Amino acid sequence: MLFPVIPLLLVLLAAPAPGADDSPIPGVRMETAGPPPALLADPRGPPPSAASAWIDGHWQWAKGRWSWVPGEWAIPPGRPPYVWVPARWTGDDRGFTFHEPHWRPSKTSPASIHEPPFVPLVASPATPPPLLVEMPAGRPSRDSVWIPGFWTWTGNRFAWAAGCWSAPYPGHAWAEGYWKRSGKGFTWVAGRWRRS
Repeated sequence: MLFPVIPLLLVLLAAPAPGADDSPIPGVRMETAGPPPALLADPRGPPPSAASAWIDGHWQWAKGRWSWVPGEWAIPPGRPPYVWVPARWTGDDRGFTFHEPHWRPSKTSPASIHEPPFVPLVASPATPPPLLVEMPAGRPSRDSVWIPGFWTWTGNRFAWAAGCWSAPYPGHAWAEGYWKRSGKGFTWVAGRWRRS
């Protein structure tokens, strides 16, 4: 059962979520029928494991109406440690913009070489969405390497894991991860450094 929380005010709509200011994912302006409804509080229940993180639910605009995407427990993608940045809507005199929820690296340094996140063998029965176009903030140095974000499967839906800058790995180039069709679904093939 879902319970209404406080009504959503335009002032709250404009408030950025923690870590949202430096998000490499641009918002998407949508033609909606007014602001999103009040947030709903999903019943959480106990976390399935100590590594689980709660992903808040959010309103999405689809097929001409508002629909609620329920919250759930999920395991973050791996290293570097990831934190969840919830979805948000911002409003101005031209309408409303949706900011995709995503996993964000919490402790990365452009001075260190990116370690591919450990993702156990993951299979999804659903087709992965198209990759998001990220707009990374200023390059820390001339030789920094951008490690693009990717879609992770929570067990119920896809969640975006944002990209990050890495120090170069001499003699190597970054090979992006991808979802490979496998039987009736898709299997995740993780990104890795490959000798160049």
